[in-house]
Amino acid sequence: MNIEVQRFRTPEGTEMVVLPAKDYDRLAALAADGEDLADARATLARIDAGEGTMPGEVLGAILDDGLHPIAAWRRYRGLSQAELARRTGLSQVWLSRIENGGGTGSAATRRKLAEALEAPVWALDGGE
Repeated sequence: MNIEVQRFRTPEGTEMVVLPAKDYDRLAALAADGEDLADARATLARIDAGEGTMPGEVLGAILDDGLHPIAAWRRYRGLSQAELARRTGLSQVWLSRIENGGGTGSAATRRKLAEALEAPVWALDGGE
């Protein structure tokens, strides 16, 4: 990689670097690729540790349909909110609130939901 770099020091003593935008863009893309690789390795480690996977239908419902992961898993398992609430001992109102982003529930609640949905706990996180 042949990068043209100019270095200078600010009056406060911070060393700065100026480089062409094309070189910066290439470095930023390489950094993003490195992050993607790290995420993939972490996912493989979870799979190897027996933490489960996510079916493509569930992932599609999350990404394409915008469903909360719990709603996507519930739909995948063919359950209504009322049935999932009954199986977990939660109120349907609370389950609806979680699915609509109004709360996350306690760790115990997430474990109950994961068990009832036969899903890994990590796969129910809605990015909170």
